[in-house]
Amino acid sequence: MRRLLIMLLLLPFGAWMVRAEDNANRHSSTVTMNDDSPSDDCRDHLRVGNNEYRANVRDEETKTIANQPLKITAEHNGGIQVTTWDKPEVSLKLCKQIATDDESQGRKLLAETHLEINGSNISIHVPQDNDYSLGTLLLVKAPKNANLNLSVHNGGVSLTSFIGTAEAHAENGGISFRRSSGKLTAEAENGGISIKDCGGDVSAKVENGGLSIALQEHWEGKGLEAHARNGGLVVSVPKAFNGGLEVVASEHTSIVCKDDVCNAGERAWDNGHKLFRMGGANPQVRATTENGGIVIEERGRSHGEI
Repeated sequence: MRRLLIMLLLLPFGAWMVRAEDNANRHSSTVTMNDDSPSDDCRDHLRVGNNEYRANVRDEETKTIANQPLKITAEHNGGIQVTTWDKPEVSLKLCKQIATDDESQGRKLLAETHLEINGSNISIHVPQDNDYSLGTLLLVKAPKNANLNLSVHNGGVSLTSFIGTAEAHAENGGISFRRSSGKLTAEAENGGISIKDCGGDVSAKVENGGLSIALQEHWEGKGLEAHARNGGLVVSVPKAFNGGLEVVASEHTSIVCKDDVCNAGERAWDNGHKLFRMGGANPQVRATTENGGIVIEERGRSHGEI
């Protein structure tokens, strides 16, 4: 399976798209991973599109393991989606879909694509072949206060309604935290980070990618510390926001504040940096960027948030 050109996009409505082109065989594939559906059906979360192959086959694998600190690594070009449930164990569902010219060969390759569990390390074994387009997505259901370390390469990580401790790492991919709380860390390189309706002790760092933050009226927990380098920053603030917010930009970065929410903030300079601050001198939410523009907007009034 040779994928020489790969691009991951963070789309609206919780969709992650990987576009892969095999220059040797002239095949171009699209893998879409949707984390907006509450269902457990793999068809609602993973779709592989390639009209140049004659067959498209699906399969899935489910395992349950004891709750423990876990390190989960996605298949190259694959994704991980995590939610919390009310059971004491961890559920792992591997969604698999393949586009190929031979259906029987596709089913064989999917059977060879499987979860590998080595103690607390979870990974995915993928067969080495040249002429197919494979998409994998791992759906994880974890108990409250679970401890997860998640890594993807050319894919996306999402936490939705998660409560616990999680570190998410993405290279050439994006990270999404929604309606989640606890001690959460997101680090992305060459991809974006989206944080929406979260709380707790949250940190985010993105290199060569954008950062989107959508706040609730009040931040519950220690706070949010977020930083983007070589990427833009969008902060969506509810009209009734009653917390503390500080946005810091480098000297030559523009800060654009839109809508009535800006009336409650103040602009300042500090050691060569531009500041926009709301709610006092000790904000719970602090976001900074280098080499990227900043937009602060009233939530629900525009389309800046992801």
